[in-house]
Amino acid sequence: MARIVRPMIRDTHGLPLVGTTARCLGVRPTGKNAEVDLNPPGDVNGDVICNDKGLSVVSDWRKLPGHLIPDHLFDGFNNARGKNMSVYVHGNGTGPFAAGPFAAGLEVILKKGGTEAGVVRPVATVPLAKYQADLRATRPNWEVDQS
Repeated sequence: MARIVRPMIRDTHGLPLVGTTARCLGVRPTGKNAEVDLNPPGDVNGDVICNDKGLSVVSDWRKLPGHLIPDHLFDGFNNARGKNMSVYVHGNGTGPFAAGPFAAGLEVILKKGGTEAGVVRPVATVPLAKYQADLRATRPNWEVDQS
């Protein structure tokens, strides 16, 4: 399985917090920083279009902007300032970062022009509630790993 990394807020059980912010397990469905396209546009009861958008993931937390790097990892150079965040890796995370299957109904695609960042998107157009539920179902498979 590919090493898929996402810094997120840790809940009281040590699992990623589910929510609709850039620091949670889930996507922002609407607004200026929406992470998905909906049909009809802006309708949270609509469908997530299967395109190049979704839950952002990376190969290595060191490649992230400072606001997404957990503040306890500050090294004097990386500008880490992500409050209450932990670095999570999905599954065993031993293989190279690559496009491919992620979990039931989900896949990873690489962002255009790169090999170090991608998104977890639905494999087909689905209702937003289904996509968020599929992401939430991966929650037990994320482990804190700052390596």
